[in-house]
Amino acid sequence: MRGLSERSGRKLAERFSEPPALPLADAAPDLPPPDCATKQIDDATAAYVAEMRMSFEGLRQAEAQLAGLLVLAAATGQAIAGHPMLDMAADAMAEAADGIRSVKIPPRAEHHHAHVLSALQALRLTLSAARRCLVRRDAATIDTVLVPLRQAHRHLLWATGALPGFEVVALSQACCAQYAAPRDRRERR
Repeated sequence: MRGLSERSGRKLAERFSEPPALPLADAAPDLPPPDCATKQIDDATAAYVAEMRMSFEGLRQAEAQLAGLLVLAAATGQAIAGHPMLDMAADAMAEAADGIRSVKIPPRAEHHHAHVLSALQALRLTLSAARRCLVRRDAATIDTVLVPLRQAHRHLLWATGALPGFEVVALSQACCAQYAAPRDRRERR
């Protein structure tokens, strides 16, 4: 099994750690702006938050599984298009989708819900691309999967800003990212 070269590892880490851009205020003009810092949460919104937590966690779980597979593909060059973790990610997304479809969306949660739906769609694209493309190790193949995965991550992050009660760890804040930064500084000296 081939390992990931130090240079390739840095390139992959840089692609994962780029922070998402903030959403434009006019990107979704039909949605109210997120205002969780300025308004109290009403009962309907609190019920939405409680009902959506498991679905949101399912999306986070699917995202983590797909990101892990992407790292595995980049590091080993193994064909993982048929890896069992793809089925696990698909199951987590299907369960999350059921919860997302069944929840009642109060007006205060529309913005959050739009980001959750966009994240779900991007994760579906990621899963589809992973099943088709992760059979070889090249930058174009990795990017085919990485682009929708990063879109899903952005929408999950934006959803966390739309309502309280939802959290996502930024990929740049992941446990392995803290070890890459000191090494990068030593190499620049």
